[in-house]
Amino acid sequence: MNNVNHTSHQGTPESSKPSKPRSSSPRNSSPVNRTKAVEVAAQLFLRQGYAYVSMDEVVRVSGVSKSNIYYHFKNKEELLQAVVQFWIAQYESELYLLLSQRERGVEERINSFLELLSAGIESRNFEGTCPFVTLYMQAPESASLAKESISIFFRELVPMVEKLFQQGAERGEFRKGIEPGAAASLFVVALEGSLILAGTSRDLGIIEQSARTFCQMLR
Repeated sequence: MNNVNHTSHQGTPESSKPSKPRSSSPRNSSPVNRTKAVEVAAQLFLRQGYAYVSMDEVVRVSGVSKSNIYYHFKNKEELLQAVVQFWIAQYESELYLLLSQRERGVEERINSFLELLSAGIESRNFEGTCPFVTLYMQAPESASLAKESISIFFRELVPMVEKLFQQGAERGEFRKGIEPGAAASLFVVALEGSLILAGTSRDLGIIEQSARTFCQMLR
């Protein structure tokens, strides 16, 4: 995941500004510019807080012109929704890959996923250990679409983890009689808790230890 080389500073939160009308297609309004703006905003929102990042700052740091930014996003809440989808796409692509790798052990696949999470957290200097929780808490009530997207992500995450645990039970990695659905729900809760603790203590080992202990309980 790309980082933004930008010195963090906090000022007065940006108030909700009237939406700018979406202009006709400006020069260089390519998907590349949209992607660049979203990637930069994704890092700035976690680093400085959604309320403290202005559209002008996204323009300045990304190098994408203001006309291009407003061509793709009529306001900051639309940009937030794009950022949420950016994180969802990254997480889901890795999870689908893990589900398809049935030749690997389930615990091995879980550890691989957690290593990716840990690497991302470290690259962000522990800012926003869980992007979804961070953005959900920071988003204003008016950003209902972004909040709903995050809620849907978590609702869909549990069945994906359930499939992993079901595979583990079928392979004999976990004891017979476990309820994969209940185990998946508990695992997601434990994972989110470990992400928060890892952030507050700046100790990534907590994430791995939590998952290892959880898997031991299923054997």
